[in-house]
Amino acid sequence: MPIYLRHTQEVRLAELPDHIRKKLTEHAESRQIVLGQSRVWVTRSQNPPASTAFGKLLRRRANPVDPDEEHYTVVLLHPTQILVVTDGAKRGTAVLSLPLAQASVDFGTGLSATLNPAAADAGGFTITGFPGEQAGSFYVGLGPEVAAVECFSAVQSAITAAKNPGA
Repeated sequence: MPIYLRHTQEVRLAELPDHIRKKLTEHAESRQIVLGQSRVWVTRSQNPPASTAFGKLLRRRANPVDPDEEHYTVVLLHPTQILVVTDGAKRGTAVLSLPLAQASVDFGTGLSATLNPAAADAGGFTITGFPGEQAGSFYVGLGPEVAAVECFSAVQSAITAAKNPGA
């Protein structure tokens, strides 16, 4: 059984919950990013109850370190930026952004399943290039829907185009 049950769909910015849209807009405005012509995907990730007898006895979840029973991940693809929002009842709402020209993307988690059980999650991609002492990365889990494939493909194409202008 996968750690998360995920469903991805493409939405319009106006369709996001108010609190997510507000945080996203505040973040974008503070960086002078105009969100008008952006594509947006949202993934709902459910952390189901554990499937083992011991896990059920302790009322654990499939991913016991995740504080939320469900959370949302929003990917917003702007012409020059990629923005990612995470939102959950206990984790709160956080927004990251990265210029496409500085970003890299790979399908999957970039980790071995031996190192991290969540790496067995086959549906998603890892964005790298976030600033810090060392380049940071963020894993975006996706559902099995066609919209998820379109999300990854659009992000990958946008990053490639940003790094190869005029090609």
